Amino acid sequence: MNDGYESFESDFNIFSNKISFLIESRNKEEIIRIVKEKHKSEVSDDVDKEHKRDDLIIWNAVYTREIIKSGISKKYLHPIYNRFYRQIKEASNISSLQVIEINMINEYIDLLINDTEVTDSFTVNKLLQALHLNIENHTSLETICNNLNISVGYASTCFKKHKGISIMKYLREIKVERAKTLLLSTEKSILEISILLGFHDQSHFTNTFKKIVGMSPSEFRNKNYSI
Repeated sequence: MNDGYESFESDFNIFSNKISFLIESRNKEEIIRIVKEKHKSEVSDDVDKEHKRDDLIIWNAVYTREIIKSGISKKYLHPIYNRFYRQIKEASNISSLQVIEINMINEYIDLLINDTEVTDSFTVNKLLQALHLNIENHTSLETICNNLNISVGYASTCFKKHKGISIMKYLREIKVERAKTLLLSTEKSILEISILLGFHDQSHFTNTFKKIVGMSPSEFRNKNYSI
């Protein structure tokens, strides 16, 4: 039914927010699925080669724009953009253009994914350093994250993804490791150690220690302490 408006002659996905969202979320598999479905209809509808070429020139710019928004430097994108632009201009048929389109998705989204991995890994390393440096300073996770200019949510997600353990569980474990050292190398009381490491009280410290080590701090000290 004609509603009085002209339909888009180009790929309607260009005007949809869905692809932008999928690019932002690095969902390469879903983008490729959508594009391959589109390729089937292009063949059956005998899409004009020049229209397809124009669409890909636009898509090349769209992918570049979305990736720049993620923080990747333009200087890394210029060679990729220019290479695909030349390939699109030189392609002689629909089939070649469709291959280029899939290659564009793979290369651009992989660039995003790899950049995310590097950024996340850097963030986790900074978190690890901060956690160990502040183990006796009673510095909150929120303060640590603020100092690193990241949100607690992002920090928690990155940490769990790369270390396979939550930040809070990791912090408890390194506090217990520090406690073991203090129990064997100092004359500090269990209460003093619990306060030093930021536990709510001695009971909280003892319960946490026993859960991780399998014995109470007193039992650990008596069993391992040597004069």
